[in-house]
Amino acid sequence: MRLLQAPHEVLELAFSPDGRALAAAIAYHGVFYWNLDAALLWPVQIPNVSSYRRGGLNFSADSRSLSWLIADGRQTFNRDTRQTIRESFAVTKVTYGLTISADGSRVVSQHGLPDNCLVGWSASEAGWMRNWRLSTLELSAESLTLTPDGQRLALFTRSAADVLWWQLPRRLELRDAATAELLGVGAYPYNYACPLLFSPNSQQLVGFNHMTLLVWLITADGALGAPRLVRNDSRKHFTGCVYHPSGRYLYTTSNDTTVHVFDTHTWNRVHRLTWQLGQLRTVTISSDGNLAAAGSRTGQIVIWDID
Repeated sequence: MRLLQAPHEVLELAFSPDGRALAAAIAYHGVFYWNLDAALLWPVQIPNVSSYRRGGLNFSADSRSLSWLIADGRQTFNRDTRQTIRESFAVTKVTYGLTISADGSRVVSQHGLPDNCLVGWSASEAGWMRNWRLSTLELSAESLTLTPDGQRLALFTRSAADVLWWQLPRRLELRDAATAELLGVGAYPYNYACPLLFSPNSQQLVGFNHMTLLVWLITADGALGAPRLVRNDSRKHFTGCVYHPSGRYLYTTSNDTTVHVFDTHTWNRVHRLTWQLGQLRTVTISSDGNLAAAGSRTGQIVIWDID
């Protein structure tokens, strides 16, 4: 076990693919990373971070670059040249949301007035190519989430055409990320949208609402149905979750000092780790499944070996 200290609340964590570095997005302070091979674990603060939007902190496949989402796009820092580049997905004056697939192949952006829409983008040698546009003038869209391979998009929707549209129930939609074609619809039992996360094989989708995990099983044709509800064994709210790369386990943080581990076949709790770092906010696992890290509201980060 190793302990790191950041200057403020830890919002998001990511290991490099080689497991030799850990990045963290820190509230009010931007993005940092630690070289885990160093004798002294001092953080490196990345310069010229223009902004930060949760949900896209990620290293490149060779571990030499680090990217994160910003207000209207993505920013990437090259660890060798110390240069930062910025990519924008702005098509209107307001960019409400962005989601990027874990493999970096696809982005979906959400835009406001004067042209309310969702836009699908794909990476190419010539840069980011715009593939489709879906009007949201009469459609409320929230919690956009892509599968790790960028093939499918999940989001909560409800009609925005009604005068009292905000009182309408939400539904979960599954769409083809290349075309925006609707593939399936699932039920959602709560009054506000929750974060969403696909499993590594894209056959499960999880979210968390207060003290409850929601689990949707996705069939080959995209059918969703109603979610399975998995309750916390305390009155503490879930704050973050990540799948083990094998897909067999889900690691969650909650508004206390513990990391809970669930078996994703049975959804029984199989392990509990108590770190005494205060309220935990986020958790991540290395791509080889050997290391895990969790970050707290006080800026402390714990790294441990997964047995």
